[in-house]
Amino acid sequence: MNLDMIRRRHKWLTLGILVVISVAFIFGIGSFVSGLGDFTGGSTGSAAQVNGEDISFREYAMARENMRRQLSQGQELPQAAIDIINRRALEQLVDIKLLAQKAKQLGFVITDEEFVKTIQNAFQENGQFIGGERYRDLVENRLRQNLAEYEQSFKDKMLAQKLINFIGETVVVTDEKLLNLYNTQNETINLNYIEFSSEDFKDASNPSEEEIARYYEKNKANFKADELRKVRYVILEPENFENRVQVSDEELTAYYNAYPEEFRSEDGTLIPFEEAKDEVASRLKNQRAELVREEFLESFQKSDSPNPSLEQIAKENSIMSVSESKAFTSSERTGDMPPQIVNSAFSMEKGKVNVVSVGTSIWIIELSEISEPHEKTLEEMKPEIVSAIKNQNAKNMARKKANEILNKLKTAKKEEIPDKAEELGVSLSETGPFTRMDSVPKINIEQIKTEAFDIEGDKTVLGRVYENNGTFYVVVVKERASANPEDFEVKKTELREQELQAERYNILDKWIQTLRRQATITPNKDLFPAQG
Repeated sequence: MNLDMIRRRHKWLTLGILVVISVAFIFGIGSFVSGLGDFTGGSTGSAAQVNGEDISFREYAMARENMRRQLSQGQELPQAAIDIINRRALEQLVDIKLLAQKAKQLGFVITDEEFVKTIQNAFQENGQFIGGERYRDLVENRLRQNLAEYEQSFKDKMLAQKLINFIGETVVVTDEKLLNLYNTQNETINLNYIEFSSEDFKDASNPSEEEIARYYEKNKANFKADELRKVRYVILEPENFENRVQVSDEELTAYYNAYPEEFRSEDGTLIPFEEAKDEVASRLKNQRAELVREEFLESFQKSDSPNPSLEQIAKENSIMSVSESKAFTSSERTGDMPPQIVNSAFSMEKGKVNVVSVGTSIWIIELSEISEPHEKTLEEMKPEIVSAIKNQNAKNMARKKANEILNKLKTAKKEEIPDKAEELGVSLSETGPFTRMDSVPKINIEQIKTEAFDIEGDKTVLGRVYENNGTFYVVVVKERASANPEDFEVKKTELREQELQAERYNILDKWIQTLRRQATITPNKDLFPAQG
């Protein structure tokens, strides 16, 4: 599975990772080195080559662990998240390397003075640089990196940051654009709608025998009965094994005398034997019952001796009778049969006996009946077919009625809509005001929002019928309100910063995608063997 597939399946997680990367990568070079602590593990060698330049495995391992720590916040991450982090950590380092290489081509340099100042700011304790000796010790012994390689990697990040800053400085957001954005985000619209539920038309038609027969023949290949199986079974609980255990008074006394520390009250006083006798008996029975249970399970694994019948097992454990299940399919997960029993039943032969542990219980099951898959007859399928035809007819009738009303309302002027609806015998409901940023109240169909805000001229009736789960809607724009211009001045600064950040990110992303297409990037083929 590649990273893009993981991103699509775990969109919330990918977004979280990208946010963290944006903060660390774009707005703070120091965050790459702060809070690392002692780094252990890792390996030597290259994690990837970018246009012939290496990204060391140790640099990759540090980036990966840093990212995991930032995102986990002390919680255990799911494996899908770990997989994304592992790949994104390498992608991040590749992006940094590409940006650093491009920065060099454009003539950006890191002076010795800049580098020393940045290192001193990054490695501080109590507001002061930790000193050259401790800095070297931290890099070589705690981070376990070659100092020259570490400093070159650090300079790459600084070069990348310079290019990012340069790109960001080119972004300009005009007041006109901000006003358009503000108006777009804050304009409200209020809709009237007429609702046609297919449920209201279900009893309006009854399919004929010919319709039912045609439907059956057309869909016969889909009318397959799954294989069904039944089992006979006996369930043994822990108490069934405990009931087999007999403990003598001598054994109780011996246990009590051997383990007196187990029978003391809260103040440390030894509880008298007579008072502790029941507890002693319970402990001994539990221990021995477990042995009996294990012997019972082992007896079923021996091929040289016949297993007892279900009736015999029931009798030995004072169980009144052997139980029998209802028929179930291999995908049964909601019935009386635990999944372990279903799986076992579909992996055994008829008449055979299996022992299956389900929690603390032991199920002894015998496959008693197999019903082979077969094509269902017309009579078997008739109730389902009648329901399907009625549902489809009801939807068609609801859609037809909605389109009839839509066509009649299209010719009415805005102020005529309420009277026209009353004349047609339909009720107008109201969504209430909402913006482009909201879901459509009471309807929640995205296309309605898009088309309502984009409707042009004098039109008020949206040009088509909308459907959501068998309910059809005719929609009319009731009123539209522009954003409050006075609020724009209050929110302009915040809006400008949001738009600048978005524009910077978009431009940077385009740069990186272009650099990737032009680059020769060779990841270590052994780094993600499972993902291919």
